[in-house]
Amino acid sequence: MKTTLRITAAVLTAFAIGSGIFGIATAPAMAQMQSGGNTTATTPDMSMDMGGGGDMMSMMREIMANHKLGTISSIQNDEQGQPAWIVGGQWIMEMASQNSTSTSNTTGGIGNIADFHAMLQMVRLNGSAMHDHQISNFTQTADPTFDSSTNSTTITGTVTITMREGPVPNVPITIQIAQDKVIAITPDAATLENHFGNTPIYGIVVSPEMIQQMMQGSMDGTMMKSSGGM
Repeated sequence: MKTTLRITAAVLTAFAIGSGIFGIATAPAMAQMQSGGNTTATTPDMSMDMGGGGDMMSMMREIMANHKLGTISSIQNDEQGQPAWIVGGQWIMEMASQNSTSTSNTTGGIGNIADFHAMLQMVRLNGSAMHDHQISNFTQTADPTFDSSTNSTTITGTVTITMREGPVPNVPITIQIAQDKVIAITPDAATLENHFGNTPIYGIVVSPEMIQQMMQGSMDGTMMKSSGGM
């Protein structure tokens, strides 16, 4: 178990290094996964085949069999229903179980959710009023449901969301994953006084292939600079 936790931390660290966009959201998860209850735990050597698709790619696939993660990139409306806010950030989901092949057609292969964590940065379209939100303490309230017509899985639960006045616990939330590529996060509007407007917070589900491409692109760029290329 501790080995798996360390490998998970290594994969997420590799993503943070390769993409430069996921360090914030993975920090709490990595701290927990690295330690596994032992603060002296260490991660494996990060130099192993970062761009070649070997050991690191195998680890990514192994870990992402029960984790989903990605970025947030969304436009939210104001009280008048007009686009007014940009929301960016990162998210990670840990699945407590995967459904068997015989039942995956009813849930899209997503089993019970052990945890969901997101870090959001929110700013007006004119660049003012920049602030942060954190979504944590996810508790699932019903089994995931799968819509075969849209190839989407819907998960419901409650979370804690940080607001200006302080953390708001037990916020009902719906998380939908479509085509294993898009995530739509919908916290209860009434509980948060419609802070995120009247549309879901949208983002992207990152695949192992995308992580590999990011890392390879970063390595290629470094090699070009070191060799004097444009």
